[in-house]
Amino acid sequence: MTNRLPPSLYVPPHQRLGSDYGFNPVPLSPVRYVSAYDDRQEGTFHCADLDDWNKRFSMLLKDSLKQEVISREKKDRRDFDKLAALATTLGLYSHAYAKVVVFSKIPLPNYRFDLDDKKPQREVNLHTDLLQRVEAYLTEYLSKSSNRIDRVPANSVSRTSGISSTDEWFSEQPLPISATKILWQRSLQLRDRQQYWQASVEGQRMLDSRTSLPAFKQRHSVLTAISQNQVIVISGETGCGKTTQIPQFILESEIEANRGAFCSIICTQPRRISAMSVSERVAYERGEQLGESVGYKVRLEGVKGRDTRLLFCTTGILLRRLLDLLSRRSELKLILMSATLDAELFSSYFGGAGVIYIPGFTYPVRSHFLEDILEMTRYRLTPYNQIDDYGQERTWKMNKQIPKKRKSQITFVVEDALRAADFKEFSPETRESLSCWYPDCIGFNLIEFLLCNICENEGPGGILIFLTGWDDISSLKEKLQIHPIFGNPDLVMLLACHGSMETFEQRLIFEEPASGVRKIVLATNIAETSITINDVAFVIDCGKAKETSYDALNNTPCLLPSWISKVSAQQRRGRASRVRPGQCYHLYPKCVYDAFAEYQLPEILRTPLHSLCLQIKSLNLGSISEFLSRALQSPELLAVQKAIAFLKIIGALDENEDLTTLGRYLSKLPMEPKLGKMLILGAILGCLDPILTVAAGLSVRDPFLTPQDKKNLAEAAKSQFSRDHSDHLALVRAYEGWKKAEEESAVYDYCWKNFLSIQSLRAIDSLRKEFFSLLKDTGLIDGNPSICNSEGNDANLTRAVICYGMYPGICSVVHNERSFSLKTMEDGQVLLYSNSENARETKIPYPWLVFNEKIKVNSVFLRDSTACSDSTLILFGGSISKGDTDGHLKMLGGYLGNKLLNPKVDMQAHRELLSAIRLLVSEDGCDGRFVFGHQILRPLEISALSTKPSLFSRTESGPGGDNSKSQLQTILTRAGYTVPMYKTKQLKNNKFQTTVEFNETQIMGQPCSNKKSAEKDAAAEAIQWLKGGAKESHEQVNHMSKLLKKSKKDHL
Repeated sequence: MTNRLPPSLYVPPHQRLGSDYGFNPVPLSPVRYVSAYDDRQEGTFHCADLDDWNKRFSMLLKDSLKQEVISREKKDRRDFDKLAALATTLGLYSHAYAKVVVFSKIPLPNYRFDLDDKKPQREVNLHTDLLQRVEAYLTEYLSKSSNRIDRVPANSVSRTSGISSTDEWFSEQPLPISATKILWQRSLQLRDRQQYWQASVEGQRMLDSRTSLPAFKQRHSVLTAISQNQVIVISGETGCGKTTQIPQFILESEIEANRGAFCSIICTQPRRISAMSVSERVAYERGEQLGESVGYKVRLEGVKGRDTRLLFCTTGILLRRLLDLLSRRSELKLILMSATLDAELFSSYFGGAGVIYIPGFTYPVRSHFLEDILEMTRYRLTPYNQIDDYGQERTWKMNKQIPKKRKSQITFVVEDALRAADFKEFSPETRESLSCWYPDCIGFNLIEFLLCNICENEGPGGILIFLTGWDDISSLKEKLQIHPIFGNPDLVMLLACHGSMETFEQRLIFEEPASGVRKIVLATNIAETSITINDVAFVIDCGKAKETSYDALNNTPCLLPSWISKVSAQQRRGRASRVRPGQCYHLYPKCVYDAFAEYQLPEILRTPLHSLCLQIKSLNLGSISEFLSRALQSPELLAVQKAIAFLKIIGALDENEDLTTLGRYLSKLPMEPKLGKMLILGAILGCLDPILTVAAGLSVRDPFLTPQDKKNLAEAAKSQFSRDHSDHLALVRAYEGWKKAEEESAVYDYCWKNFLSIQSLRAIDSLRKEFFSLLKDTGLIDGNPSICNSEGNDANLTRAVICYGMYPGICSVVHNERSFSLKTMEDGQVLLYSNSENARETKIPYPWLVFNEKIKVNSVFLRDSTACSDSTLILFGGSISKGDTDGHLKMLGGYLGNKLLNPKVDMQAHRELLSAIRLLVSEDGCDGRFVFGHQILRPLEISALSTKPSLFSRTESGPGGDNSKSQLQTILTRAGYTVPMYKTKQLKNNKFQTTVEFNETQIMGQPCSNKKSAEKDAAAEAIQWLKGGAKESHEQVNHMSKLLKKSKKDHL
């Protein structure tokens, strides 16, 4: 037992990647292993010994060096529930994996790569001719580099990157006298214009309307508080007018004081549509066109002019710079306003900042909870009418709604409230309906019934329905469109509002319907705040929202439906009372509402933190963990540790958590670090143009549209751009086609035929220019496009740069008879989103996929993937080294680091090195193979890259029997194992390929002309694997048998 791993058995997969994942099987810790093939060692009816386990748990708790206990015994797996209950009483964590149960002092992830019997490990094989050609390039490069030193000039410190246009509002440069005079004149013009509007008939009428709002009654107190404090908190109820009025109070006050042209007011909004609609409303109240004194700025879109002093915008760079700005600019004022914030919490965080409460002005709203709806309408819930119909393509989604023994998180959260509820005041029929209510369902049938009831029995007014996501919206919309009333555009205006929709589509919800037509809007929580749909008088609230959360233990972002908070429910109800009395139908009981959390979980607690951690280091704010511990609501330590580990993996932080040279460049680029990495390497290797498109495309909405009624046509159109197993390269081709169509004035025809979004492609075009400008400001490029794209459109080099940026987002591609399976080191089995090019393939001729992001819905799904070869992954994928190194591969012999330190380094001086790289990434035929196995069998020395030929025949007779099959059986039976099993399949070229399986180890042979030869070849391959390539002999067979037998005893 001397080979036991250190007590902390669970090491995050990325920390093991450099040493284990690449090539050689590594033995597992021999903790009481019993072979799954050897049933004789445990009785069929044996049960786990709880007394024995109680002792083992006690010993584990007392052992400070030991962290967990592992068992592979069938009886322990069978009685896991009992053992887990015992472990829980002692404060231990437990998890049952495929053939292993683990009990630990620390929480356990959903998947353990080190415990997976079927984990794939790659043996890489490169053709000798290719290796010789690469070696020739490297020899020439090394001979030249010994006589060449790239010196770093003293003035080569990179310039800071350009800043966003909103930063001009924070300029600290003193104004020259001439500019001051100009601003003074503009201030007088602003004052005259404002006074003229206020004195006009329309201005007086608008003022009368504004004075009816509760916020207007607090005008003096708000302005006084702002003048006396740098930070104030305003808690205003829904409908009080805080969003539209308070920014106007400040602007009007400054204009009246003749400081209008000197003031700058920025009001952040949670979403693009909020910033745009609110700015339009405020401009209208001031009697102006949008872009005069009031404007808006969202990413790649905005309206503002020379005299714009009040700007509504989304968060972006503003919030990233806020902390730094407030400490240096005492004249800046921060006003926090919301109907849903915890005012006292924010006040205490800012040292007791003043708090102003503004009551809301809303018309009365009648709330109906589920029990009220059932009682009032006599609608009956049954086990059959609650299952929501999502169509044939999403049957899994319907199956998830059926109650199961293992409760979902949605049901689990509210089951205690439902159990304790008393519905005695309701009829027996209502109580019976409530008893079979499925919390996991949205309730499409009930929504349709309520819509009919409203249209038949209630007065005029729009209906706003809150759903969880696009699947709900599209499926319910399809259901309503076939209804005789709701599908008739002469009677109903049926609209959708979702964050993935184009801006012009979202704005349709503000249009007034024709007389006699009722508007119905299907929306997510995007319609909860800062949006007023004037004619809405009825709200239907499903009580759920699909929000991103972050599972730090499994390092997986999740997009799952969850219950909303009480303040969110109040916000939804308030949408029905903005302009008239209304009604709100909550599709959940009152007791469930009472169980809701008061406030929504803040974003810092439910998203990955790597971008935030990078910004913290760039601002020189000290230790990341210590700084975040002082946050208003600090994230869990594990989430911070995962973010720091990620930044170390990609080379942005060193082992001391200090910024590396690469990290300093990444911190200057206002984008995800992985996109910044791609741009930097693309610029260095001369393939910047396609990488600009990829980085920009991943920063905007997907330009490939998939209308529900033309899905097949849209997929066929996309397939024209998809021919090399890469979603990213398909995006590049679509953009290049758009640019060509733009030159020919055929943009609309091109986008229409290919189901492409004009807005997204324009956004990509704008972002490309912005990213190019940022890179130019860093000094990595000099602005000459020909130098940045010296390699042209080399698809293989572009694929390699994408791999460099996406890493460590990587999964293996293992083929079976009909398709392929994907595995990551952190999640095990994963799936591709259906809109991915690779999801439609039955075979991918590459062993790896790199992906942009993963997210857990029902399973873990990968989004935006590109296939890559072994050589690409080795060169551009990260660490492959072992030992006391810093855990990172020194990319390209230090060339990358040298280039970052000295942007003036000449690319042409390293052309031999780059030629070797291009040769490897373009001509690697992916001839290696995946080896699967339970690492109990310990090879003596295995070299996955060994180029020495075998010294014995793979099919003829030899020691231990007549052929390799007999030899392998002799080795295994002498060691006490069962005989090997052979599985043979016929390939498309009519050859045969066999996989041999023994002791949970699978090894595949080479294709052969007949089945018998294929089996012998697989056996020979297994023997080669066991002996590590040594020369075959009788003594070798005996030695391996003894070794296997000893290994087996160690694990009993």
